[in-house]
Amino acid sequence: MNPTERIIRTLEGKPVDRVPTFCAGLEDRTFNEVLGEPWLKTKTIFANPLIKSLLNNWGPKITKTFVQPQITAGMEKRIEAAAALGFDATWALYDETFVLIDSRTMARFTGALFELIDDGFGNMTYMYKAPGIKTREAFNAWPYWPDPDAVAHRAYKFFKKTLAKYGDRVCFCGQASAYGIQESLLWTIGFEKVPLWIRKEKDLVERFITMAEELCLKTSMAMLDAGVKIILQSDDFAFKTGPMMNPKMIESLFGPSYRRIIKSVHDRGGKYILHSCGDNTVLFDMFIDWGVDGLHAYENTSTVDIFKCKERHGDRVTIIGGVGIDYLLTERSRDQEIVDQVKLLIEKLATGGRFILGPIHGMSNMPADKLRVMIDACKKYGVYRTN
Repeated sequence: MNPTERIIRTLEGKPVDRVPTFCAGLEDRTFNEVLGEPWLKTKTIFANPLIKSLLNNWGPKITKTFVQPQITAGMEKRIEAAAALGFDATWALYDETFVLIDSRTMARFTGALFELIDDGFGNMTYMYKAPGIKTREAFNAWPYWPDPDAVAHRAYKFFKKTLAKYGDRVCFCGQASAYGIQESLLWTIGFEKVPLWIRKEKDLVERFITMAEELCLKTSMAMLDAGVKIILQSDDFAFKTGPMMNPKMIESLFGPSYRRIIKSVHDRGGKYILHSCGDNTVLFDMFIDWGVDGLHAYENTSTVDIFKCKERHGDRVTIIGGVGIDYLLTERSRDQEIVDQVKLLIEKLATGGRFILGPIHGMSNMPADKLRVMIDACKKYGVYRTN
């Protein structure tokens, strides 16, 4: 059974030969350990006075020509490393959402600002900084909103190329430059401002959702055209203790868009996975009603109980994740602790099928050797029980 067949059958609740594994995205430190260290780390590049000057003076103008190719190469390395490690499936991301404003700041093209920071291993990563749009005037004047057709075309080219290289070794769960509609809205206007905008600037909120839906839909269709079988959408709907919004408001604002997108994916024969951090316990039934085939994260540092979730809806949706990144998949853990957790997850979650094991997220400090321990343990002990 090849990886893609194994993943699709698991998403459909059909029997497979063993519990599959899912890679939640590999950051630079991890894929460099797998594929080899680059001769020059990005931290060193960004520290160069000439590079700093270029970015501070010409950042937006040189992003597409000089910076985006490096980002795209990093996205391919994530896929290549996941295949090399032996994962059955990987979060395959094509990301051109950022514009470099200067040597310290990036703008996400949907309207949010991020700070460039050192990941602690000589690589540059980013952290959310602030909303990029604070007024109605700023919304209408935002200069970086993308052309969805152009983004979709470039996504098609990326996935056509990478599928040809790695598609027989690992199943692609594709996401292409379209982050979650709800979380993008939060980043764009600010978490604390969203309730006010929903009441006072409702027309702009509706416009944003419509534009984001178009971007998600067109990039999803482009990935399916390229041969991707599974669409993965990230949209963090919850804090560690529960939803960020009233579930009725989530349904009202975002449900129609997600229902249309998921239906379009299904109409093309594809599968749909939703990633949402935090405790989504009271939202899971709604996500399933939207039509999702798999749910990822079940963040172990939140109040969600993955075992109770299996009892409640494990026959209607595939549970993906389970392995924590706060301790287990770090240098602080012992290998046997990882093995023991894998065995527990398989025992509690694999009965009856519809379980894919993997990290609950990606992390900059995740050692490749810990992932190997997890994968090897899953392959050794991951025989599905029928009852």
